[in-house]
Amino acid sequence: MNIKTGFLARALLVASLIVAVPEIHAQQTQPQQTPCHWWQFGHCNNAPQQQTEGLPDDAPRTGAVVTVDLSTNTVYLFRDGQLVQKSIAATGSGKTLDNGDDEWQFDTPRGHLKVKGKIKDPVWRKPDWAFIEAGERVPPPDSPKRLVKGHLGKYALALGDGIMIHGTDDADSLGKYVSHGCIRVPDGMLETLWKNTKVGTDVYVFESKATQTAISNNSH
Repeated sequence: MNIKTGFLARALLVASLIVAVPEIHAQQTQPQQTPCHWWQFGHCNNAPQQQTEGLPDDAPRTGAVVTVDLSTNTVYLFRDGQLVQKSIAATGSGKTLDNGDDEWQFDTPRGHLKVKGKIKDPVWRKPDWAFIEAGERVPPPDSPKRLVKGHLGKYALALGDGIMIHGTDDADSLGKYVSHGCIRVPDGMLETLWKNTKVGTDVYVFESKATQTAISNNSH
């Protein structure tokens, strides 16, 4: 190999190293992506730049969808990904009630739920804990004392395990963590939900900001 050819070969080698080093560095410094789950509400490093308030990433963008943000006590109704209406709500207090061997945890369950039933003029059947909490004697299961009309508003959407979205005769409770697991909403929002949902409608209960976990119980 003559001097000219050797010089050209060395020059090409140096040029290839100069090009390769930035590529290696870029691979080493590229941030690792982590999965983004709907309950994180975009708080991960590969989340979309724009978020729709009240609509988790995993919620459908077609049809009617009800969402409940426990961090702000807000209920939303979306249709085809567009907000129809939102309002304040009351949700689970997070308190625990003990009575001998019995224990009740008053939390609103998080997760993907569905409307399992629609009830007009619902009658609240008071469970044992309601009497215990009030310091009253627990009546027999078939006692008429357990039936309370008008307490749950004009409509109720049953979500399973005794959890419902319903109205309230205590408007001052709205916006607070005071329920026994159910989701209380104002009359106007209740009417809208009733007209725009059906059995099978998706309901997403989530937290836009992390708080305590919840479990479900027979509640109001």
